[in-house]
Amino acid sequence: QEKSMSYHVAVVEDDPDTLENYVDALTHYGYRVSPYTTTEAALEAFNQESPDLTILDIHLNDQPNGGFHINKQINKISPEKPTLFISGKNSEIDKIMGLQMGAWDFIGKPVEISYLTERVRSLIQISERRKERPVEVIPYSQVGLRIDESRLTIHWYGNRVEMTMTEFSILNLIASKPGRVRSYDELKAITKQRYVETNTINGHIRRIRNKLKRIDPQFKSLKNVHGMGYRWLE
Repeated sequence: QEKSMSYHVAVVEDDPDTLENYVDALTHYGYRVSPYTTTEAALEAFNQESPDLTILDIHLNDQPNGGFHINKQINKISPEKPTLFISGKNSEIDKIMGLQMGAWDFIGKPVEISYLTERVRSLIQISERRKERPVEVIPYSQVGLRIDESRLTIHWYGNRVEMTMTEFSILNLIASKPGRVRSYDELKAITKQRYVETNTINGHIRRIRNKLKRIDPQFKSLKNVHGMGYRWLE
């Protein structure tokens, strides 16, 4: 209870009853809570002090995507601070958009207050652990594919994509020069296998695509150039 007092939670919600419920529950658990009903009021306050965690509705007053706009600004000011969407707009597209824009979580309305307070506690705990072990934080809205050659890791919009060494090498080569066609011969050479057929490369690409599509069903960046090879489109 005492420890929670040091954490500042902002809630941006245009429905007065819902806002009051969230504020009462979080205050009860010892958080310092700042309520806002408009995009403008929230952003003005965030420019003065960035909360430890922000709860956002998507539709705010006459702004259908007001919450998305606030989230984008938070990512510019403090990309390491968690944001949590709680919205009645909870279609798969809304959820994907929210997560791609850098939100840490997305909960559909109505939400159980006990679940909300537990999620807030959990996200702040994760955020604190990250401070102890600093990691590079890049807002989702700024980068899709991230390849770390020293660690041999690939991330798509912040999500780790597990790949074999061959898949890693192929994607790394294609994505290193967006727009440039990498020929089948170049791709065969990078596999370091003695005999590689075109169909083998196509199989590797298919598996790479499937892994990325599991994270992002809209993924379309890896393009086939008929008879020539593959290229990466940003």
